[in-house]
Amino acid sequence: MKEVLVVGGAGYIGSHMVKMLAKSGFEVTVFDNLSTGYKSLVKYGKLVVGDLADKPLLEKLFSEHDFQSVIDFAAFSLVGESVSEPAKYYRNNVANTLNLLDVMVQYKVMHFVFSSTAATYGNPVYTPIDEQHQQVPIAIFKQLLK
Repeated sequence: MKEVLVVGGAGYIGSHMVKMLAKSGFEVTVFDNLSTGYKSLVKYGKLVVGDLADKPLLEKLFSEHDFQSVIDFAAFSLVGESVSEPAKYYRNNVANTLNLLDVMVQYKVMHFVFSSTAATYGNPVYTPIDEQHQQVPIAIFKQLLK
């Protein structure tokens, strides 16, 4: 059975991905610090409570499993907060993601999906938003791109 690690899998979107993967026959492990996720949303797979800043915990987790892929929903994505607290966003979205990528390389896990913000699309013209949707970032997000 193929093993998948879902980081941030105790959140709304992550928990739906975990459900889909489990129902499709994948063995799923959820890694979440529960800062915005909830234990009660993890109804499939195994929950490991931890933070991507804890590289030794990631190494231990990868040494105990044979993950074929990682799906990451752990990025912070509130545009307003990212402007008022940029260091918090840098640590989590850049430094902590690098910890995850380093451990993936160490354990030769080559498949990675990073869930990013949809704010670059602005107010949607249609849903669901796909990659062909025009990108018209909301005003506050435009400031970050300068």
